[in-house]
Amino acid sequence: MFSFFFTDTLHFSDDLIDYLIQYCVEKGKKNFRYIEKVAVSWAEEGIVTPEQAQAASAGYDKRVYSIMKALGKNSVPTNTELNFINRWTTDYAFNTDIIFEACQRTVLNTDKNRFQYADRMLSMWKEQNVRNTADIAKLDESYRKSKKDGGRTAETGVSARKPVNRFNQFTQNTYDFDALEKKLLSN
Repeated sequence: MFSFFFTDTLHFSDDLIDYLIQYCVEKGKKNFRYIEKVAVSWAEEGIVTPEQAQAASAGYDKRVYSIMKALGKNSVPTNTELNFINRWTTDYAFNTDIIFEACQRTVLNTDKNRFQYADRMLSMWKEQNVRNTADIAKLDESYRKSKKDGGRTAETGVSARKPVNRFNQFTQNTYDFDALEKKLLSN
């Protein structure tokens, strides 16, 4: 009965059935209903070879779901989301601690475009050669120091930041009022 369903109804090859059972057992799922659901899902996706099944199951990696969950998502990842996750884990070679840190910061700072936000952060960390959470802490400390100094540059002592007020859409003046006052009083 078990084999007839897969061969006659779903038209699976013996190799695909072997891979299906191996895949489910490795996941610790030996229940026939679970195996059946995976098989039906593969059939709906048009999977007919063990290689296709292996490629499709890569998206269901536990690590992928933990990253999805860290970003506040409980759904199956889309291809775009999988591409982001693969970039972070494969291309950037970040371990999950660094990715989870980016996810936590992303969730705290945005409600929309979470993957894009996290991707910008991880791209920046890659450019700055971050390899562990201690590197992130150093970057954070450096950022806090520059913010505490008011963004002043070491060479000039002049603030590198533009003045901020409620008219941010307009070019801000950077007058040195003390110098202007002295100039006016000296005339």
